[in-house]
Amino acid sequence: MTLFWLILTALAVWVVRAYFWPFSQCRRCKGAKTNPGSSKKRFGTCKKCGGTGMRQVLGSKQVHRAVRSLIAYNRNRKEK
Repeated sequence: MTLFWLILTALAVWVVRAYFWPFSQCRRCKGAKTNPGSSKKRFGTCKKCGGTGMRQVLGSKQVHRAVRSLIAYNRNRKEK
């Protein structure tokens, strides 16, 4: 039973993190926005993030989509 509550708590923390902080640093360039092999003479943007330095957290799109659909459902239910 303890394992169940531990998993449920971890899932809740992940959902809150994905909703309020949907972006994180790029894993390859660590937010530097440049290619890890770049130097003063040779500059290049990170290929993984495209030079933004950010990546989207796993599942953040689905969490936001679910929240928007719940809000729309409640709005439509009140109108009827």
